[in-house]
Amino acid sequence: MKKIIVLLLAAIMLVSCFAACGPQVGTDESTDDATTAPEPEETVDKRYVADLPDEKFSGEFNILCEGTFWGTEDAIYQEEASDADNVNDAVWRRCVAIKDRLGVDIVVTPSADTTVSLKNSVKSGDKAYDAVIARMPKIAASAENGDLVDLREVDTLDLEKLYWDQSANEKLSVGGKLFYTVGDIITTEDQATWTMMFNKRLAESHDIPDLYQVVKDGKWTFDYFYNLMKESGVAHPNDNGEWDHLATYAFATHMDMGYGFFYAAGLSFVQKDNNDIPFIDATNQEKVQNVLSYSLKVMRDTSLTMDAHKWVHIRAAAHELIAEAFMEDRALFFCEVLSTIIGFRAMDTDFGILPLPKYNEEQTDYITFVNPAASLVGIPVYQKTADNCRKSGIILEAMAYYGHEIIVPEFIEKAIKGKTTRDVESIEMLDIIFKNRMYDLGLINDWGALASGYNNLVFNNKNDYASMFKKASKAADKKLKNFLKKVNVG
Repeated sequence: MKKIIVLLLAAIMLVSCFAACGPQVGTDESTDDATTAPEPEETVDKRYVADLPDEKFSGEFNILCEGTFWGTEDAIYQEEASDADNVNDAVWRRCVAIKDRLGVDIVVTPSADTTVSLKNSVKSGDKAYDAVIARMPKIAASAENGDLVDLREVDTLDLEKLYWDQSANEKLSVGGKLFYTVGDIITTEDQATWTMMFNKRLAESHDIPDLYQVVKDGKWTFDYFYNLMKESGVAHPNDNGEWDHLATYAFATHMDMGYGFFYAAGLSFVQKDNNDIPFIDATNQEKVQNVLSYSLKVMRDTSLTMDAHKWVHIRAAAHELIAEAFMEDRALFFCEVLSTIIGFRAMDTDFGILPLPKYNEEQTDYITFVNPAASLVGIPVYQKTADNCRKSGIILEAMAYYGHEIIVPEFIEKAIKGKTTRDVESIEMLDIIFKNRMYDLGLINDWGALASGYNNLVFNNKNDYASMFKKASKAADKKLKNFLKKVNVG
């Protein structure tokens, strides 16, 4: 992903350079006698290049997936080329590339519950699936069931290649074992990345400072964000003096913003010891309480923030209400998953992309989280024989590599280019966002309902984290230890 963003930046800068520095019409400049500079050698970063064997397989490579959920099936397989959607066309081209290179046909088997389907397949011994791609909680349950291979044992997977998400590899491992991961094999983790946007028309009309520079200067913090919203004067009630779904707000989002602030502060529900063993984190109680209090101050101020889930009585798909507010210039800031940007391509007003603010200026990185609706990749345990695992590893490796080369550029083009996001800075902001994404085993598994319990405190305007943690942490610790026993770790 970073390579693609860098290439886009380079292309934009190169065009600007040609426009600004080339010989001008009507001048006496001539290049006839100039010494022709040698063309620079093209350098290839081998960390992005797959070391695929020169061999062919036969038949089909069957992937169990969640069907239409978040477009998972479409993101893996397309039967034919598409003139209407470049991303779908790229998925089809990847299928063709893998057929040409490795001789197999990619097929998918959709399931409403991949955990159950895989368990039934393991019990029957039918070896029906070569791989599984499912949203985080579903594939995590399959790991706990003992139905997935440790990907670290698959020699034909090179997980250090940068078309695999290195943050996912690090955060999702357990005792050195990695049962599922993700990367450019599928774009749902990019789509599900929690992202902030700002309305440029409202920013300009209310004299908002250059937010891109604020980010670059490291001053984009919780306090800066809150004070800016309060002092901007953007928020005001509707024509009837009511703070309803048609009022204008400084911030529009929904209840998952509770997680957004939590992870932006560098927190997680589960930490890991020096042996890569996860444990329930009880070391940051004061900071968690501070972040909870801050979240309530922002999220529960109904004259400042529009929380979509508080308006389901107006429209069941309440996330549409906050999107409409942003598109209609009734929200200065908007926070949702990145895929929402694609729906803003028809928006009249330009908008920019920002990382979530940091806890304070002392915090080094801007951090965001990946919504658990994103998919992860695993291999069924019955493929553990050397030959079967070898084949699954090679084909998944090829899918990730060709995903990086063919699909990701089209996704980025669709997500950030067009009528709404034309500025170079938004591309730079995406680089910052993708660089520090949090995958938290505590959120994915939600042991003891600790993670969801925290977010419910934010939604229900309750400020006592200590009481909730005391009740939930015992159950969470018990379930985590049970999980470790099931996967033979610790």
